[in-house]
Amino acid sequence: MKNETKPLNVGLNLLRILLTFGVVLDHFWWTETPEAYTGVNQALWHLRTLAVPAFMTMTFLFTANRFRTGDVPWLKKRFARLYEPFVFWTVVCFLGTLCVSHFDPAYSASLKDLLWQLLLGHSAHLSLTQFWFHTDLLILTAVFFLSFRLVRTPRANIYLALTAIAVGYSVQYSQTAMTALFGGMPFEAKYPLGRVFTMLPYAGVGFLLAAVRDRLDAASSGLRGAVALMGLWLVVWVIYAPVAPRPASEGVNMALIAWGMMAVFYYIPFDRLPAVFSKTVLFLSKYCMGVYCIHHLMGKILFDHVFHLARTETPYGSITV
Repeated sequence: MKNETKPLNVGLNLLRILLTFGVVLDHFWWTETPEAYTGVNQALWHLRTLAVPAFMTMTFLFTANRFRTGDVPWLKKRFARLYEPFVFWTVVCFLGTLCVSHFDPAYSASLKDLLWQLLLGHSAHLSLTQFWFHTDLLILTAVFFLSFRLVRTPRANIYLALTAIAVGYSVQYSQTAMTALFGGMPFEAKYPLGRVFTMLPYAGVGFLLAAVRDRLDAASSGLRGAVALMGLWLVVWVIYAPVAPRPASEGVNMALIAWGMMAVFYYIPFDRLPAVFSKTVLFLSKYCMGVYCIHHLMGKILFDHVFHLARTETPYGSITV
């Protein structure tokens, strides 16, 4: 979830902060009747749904040039940067769970849990289920890097991104295909591998946006402003749209709004606000990866021993996390 290009664009760093909070909301805020929410709560509910698609889109948007040029040294560093926190927090959580299990039997973990977590970022008893995203990001990075090595022309790259979008949606909209591909897999493998096809369209959208961005960056400020307004319209539309019946992170509308969020936060000149705003945003954004890595574990401890709830029906518990 951290971009190797480290964009200093204030808007994108602000978006990164909001999306990180959206991931926390997704894990600790739940209700059977989300359609009853209005106002701020409705907007926050949509944020929890949009966080993962927008993160995946942003990741490939700002690394597209690395794929185009076939930068192998960058690829090695990227894999290390993604996998190091993956391994570190898995070991920490496993050892911590073993220690706590002596005092609270509700916490337990086996060597099998450790191995599944290290392999695919998903296990039944370790509070690090969010690392399925790292697994899918590693898989998609490898797939696209190899594919771009085979098709090097810009036009072929665009066709490749369009193919990825088409394949991803074809599989995720077909329950038969999802069941045939992943129905017989163990619990620990079914979720992260199945989500590869959910994330595939957002990676493709990221590559397409990179091609558009290259042209817009050279365009007039008026055109960039128009794009930002179009994106703002999409954001407003999804905030007030009814909650979709499809599972979180799925559906074509998620790709549209991910595009809209990128446009709004990339082209609106947040850096013209007072310097203290920019400094605060850039400072807080440095901790997004850390919050992402440990929020599930911290939240589980907080909810189990303070709130004594699995989730809450308001967003305030997530704010505490």
